[in-house]
Amino acid sequence: MWQFKLILDYLDLLTTIFLPLMFNVPNYRNIMEKVIPFHQVLGLKLIEMREGYAAIKIPFKQELVGDPRTNSIHGGVISTALDAAGGAAGITTLTGSEDQIATVDIHIDYLDAGRPEDIIVEGQIVRNGSSLVYTQMKAHHEGDNKIIVQARAVYRVKRQAK
Repeated sequence: MWQFKLILDYLDLLTTIFLPLMFNVPNYRNIMEKVIPFHQVLGLKLIEMREGYAAIKIPFKQELVGDPRTNSIHGGVISTALDAAGGAAGITTLTGSEDQIATVDIHIDYLDAGRPEDIIVEGQIVRNGSSLVYTQMKAHHEGDNKIIVQARAVYRVKRQAK
């Protein structure tokens, strides 16, 4: 029972302290890297965020390997980071602390195997509608612009009434 209370306390902390900061771009790096537990496990690092764009680094670590024969990062790790980059790009369109964004659909194309190196994922808004944001994302090794994974996603946006 104490675990349930701990979770409720954690959620209360998130909503009362961090949520108002979440959509402030300068503070989003801290939220993404230190508040979202799954991003912490993967070691995701927000390296750039500006209007309509976000870039995230996946630092290579052995725990993320999906194929021991090639020592490459698991495709699910890359797809998670692609979704995070698309969502972060979408977050730049939000204006209020009550605004919300959620993934509606994502399509991923794995084009090439990854090497055991850091990977950069980038998300870019293609169209920003009143309730839907369309993005395209790509992943490549740091220092090499050859795309290894590409994706398209749609995010539902709920904006607070003005």
